[in-house]
Amino acid sequence: MPVPVRRRRRWPWLLLLSLACCCGCPAYYGFPISAQYPARAALPVQVDDLSLRQDGRSTETAKKLEGEVRKEHWLAEDTFAGVYATTSGKRVTVFGGTGFRLSPESDAEAEISRLTERYALDAPETVDTGVRGRHERCAVGSADGSAVVVCTSVDHGSIATGVFTRLSVADSAELLGTLRAQIVQPERG
Repeated sequence: MPVPVRRRRRWPWLLLLSLACCCGCPAYYGFPISAQYPARAALPVQVDDLSLRQDGRSTETAKKLEGEVRKEHWLAEDTFAGVYATTSGKRVTVFGGTGFRLSPESDAEAEISRLTERYALDAPETVDTGVRGRHERCAVGSADGSAVVVCTSVDHGSIATGVFTRLSVADSAELLGTLRAQIVQPERG
């Protein structure tokens, strides 16, 4: 008499696979958004060896840049701009805004494209930020007859752009990361 062969049930594996796809994928892609948005911005007076300049010309430049950011990124919740300098003469102009960004990578490319004519930028380089959901581009150009490096860093909650004098691309990208960490603070729970 033949012994009936027990059939393996497949539904537990299908259930686990369905749960992984339905819950795991949105969590993987949603985590950077929840970690980066919403955010607030405030310019510190001192960042490493950089001091925020508050003279008339620097304040006027900052107000002009903040107005441009507001005009270009009309969904920005908050905007910021400031001019920093070191005692050795290095100058950093930083500007940007906070607000939800669905596609940070294309926003980073668009910001560099927007600034290409103003600063006569070369082809931009992609910089690895080490942060999932944050995209950074840097390009070499010139302003007022001096060589500058323009870097922009965009994540799901903010955009920050810096114009650096007397620094290499790698040093500029690193300094933008330092500035960004001091200026933009995610608002978590």
